[in-house]
Amino acid sequence: MCSYREKKSEPQELMQLEGYTVDYTDPHPGLQGGQMFFNAVKEGDTVIFASDDEQDRVLWVQAMYRATGQSYKPIPAVQTQKLNPKGGALHADAQLYADRFQKHGMDEFISANPCKLDHAFLFRILQRQTLDHRLNDSYSCLGWFSPGQVFVLDEYCARYGVRGCHRHLCYLTELMEHSENGAVIDPTLLHYSFAFCASHVHGNRPDGIGTVSMEEKERFEEIKERLSSLLENQISHFRYCFPFGRPEGALKATLSLLERVLMKDIATPIPAEEVKKVVRKCLEKAALINYTRLTEYAKIEETMNQAPPARKLEEVLHLAELCIEVLQQNEEHHAEAFAWWPDLLAEHAEKFWALFTVDMDTALEAQPQDSWDSFPLFQLLNNFLRND
Repeated sequence: MCSYREKKSEPQELMQLEGYTVDYTDPHPGLQGGQMFFNAVKEGDTVIFASDDEQDRVLWVQAMYRATGQSYKPIPAVQTQKLNPKGGALHADAQLYADRFQKHGMDEFISANPCKLDHAFLFRILQRQTLDHRLNDSYSCLGWFSPGQVFVLDEYCARYGVRGCHRHLCYLTELMEHSENGAVIDPTLLHYSFAFCASHVHGNRPDGIGTVSMEEKERFEEIKERLSSLLENQISHFRYCFPFGRPEGALKATLSLLERVLMKDIATPIPAEEVKKVVRKCLEKAALINYTRLTEYAKIEETMNQAPPARKLEEVLHLAELCIEVLQQNEEHHAEAFAWWPDLLAEHAEKFWALFTVDMDTALEAQPQDSWDSFPLFQLLNNFLRND
């Protein structure tokens, strides 16, 4: 316990609480400076404290009770004697605070023994609800906690011994759930937590210190598999998960994280061909996704089934313009992220055009043999491919 002079940062008096027993006491007539009293007793030595109201007294006694480590649990008196004409009001205030604690269900927490609680479970709830609250902010945080939130979570872990690996495994799980539900999450954040857990699981932390439980190891393998699927899905939907290359650098960071996740352990690099194989599969899928979305937008299927030949050709010409626009956007906003595999992006474009060819052939087959109407279509395609 420290005693401070007004507006001073250094205490003028210190008192070690070890060995003391704290308890509530009756009012002390004649003493000034407070209304509600409690004391600390040690081998006949008594120190009396006072606070302005019952709520403040309860909080002080609870804090000192935890600090002394005493076995006896202080219980506030049911009634307080009148100190002055306001005594009745003081008792009413005390009862009001007690009722408020009960109303919000705080009694159980205030009187609980921290050692008997499952703090790993409680921390998971705290972190999940903190992240939910953070992601509901009016601006995009990409999954990053505010400094104040980080302080609270750090304090909880330090105070109640929540394991770092457990903390980051829970964080990864929550971030992936939000990402799967459409929230934009910074892949760098996923990378930090994944690397932290991987260094524990594979036992090669830089400081040489780190433990992992069997349950954490199993959870890590499950998360690793789930994260790999999530990243592959995001790369396959790169136009929609990272529209116009936003957030900036996110696609590149996602590809970097995918490479990290594909590693057998944190120290052994994965062969470049294996990463390339996975990215190729994603871009093949992306070609189909991008073209399907484009035809749905242009409503091309309805036209091909019902429209007259001239209308079909007109729609295919419009579709070709849209295809060119999509590939130009890919080049402008996403090519830099795939700079390690320029040939894969070229293959992606070829597969994209191959899908377009099917619809183009359908429209051309419906044209009269002596028609020159298809020349604008070929001119458009030739100009683009010649400059590509």
